[in-house]
Amino acid sequence: AQVSVYKSGDGGAQLYLHLQAQSRSAPPDQERSLDEIAAHSVASAPAPVVAASVSKQANAAIQQQAERVRQKRVMKELRDIQESHNLKSGVFSVALADDNLFEWDVKLYKFDPESLLARGLAHMAQNHGIDNVWIRISFQSNYPFSPPFVRVIAPFVQGGFVLSGGAICLELLTPDGWSQACTTEAIIMETMVAMVKGKSRIVSTVAKVFSEEEAQASYDYLVKTHARHGWENN
Repeated sequence: AQVSVYKSGDGGAQLYLHLQAQSRSAPPDQERSLDEIAAHSVASAPAPVVAASVSKQANAAIQQQAERVRQKRVMKELRDIQESHNLKSGVFSVALADDNLFEWDVKLYKFDPESLLARGLAHMAQNHGIDNVWIRISFQSNYPFSPPFVRVIAPFVQGGFVLSGGAICLELLTPDGWSQACTTEAIIMETMVAMVKGKSRIVSTVAKVFSEEEAQASYDYLVKTHARHGWENN
């Protein structure tokens, strides 16, 4: 089944619908308060390992502090984005992936109507009932000191700063280009602009699967390449 969704030639429609059927994403304010969601995320996290030495205890304390910083910042981002004009006007939507505060499923709806991507989505909507590009934003353990990881889930988007596996290629999402002041809404909007500017399009099939592992590998290669050569030469 996993192979068939990549060889169906439908632009990733089967993959999108398959993942949608498996997803337990829901708007964050639908059932519980943000504080309850945060408490659940902390409770679901692996228990810290009891340190056997003073140095390990110090490292454990640093990790716990970093986790508190991450949680506080992501909570602020979630509260702010729920008041966003762009969200309320349907430019994009946000849901928590599997009720995880640190994994956001974002669906992008309103692209430039003259863009290749908008035309591709119109075709997908007419033939498969899919009218958005589904991306996932992962706030990893070192956020906000390092950027979140962003990738396209489905449909199959290529070009316009979308790499193999669906990874998003933007300087602001790399360690050298990241600023802690950058908001999640700014990341979403910049991603949409970059897709249009770079002439992203929906393609019928892809050579490599759209997966977290493949996207991470593409992203790591991107970071190493631009660290050596810079952005202006690539």
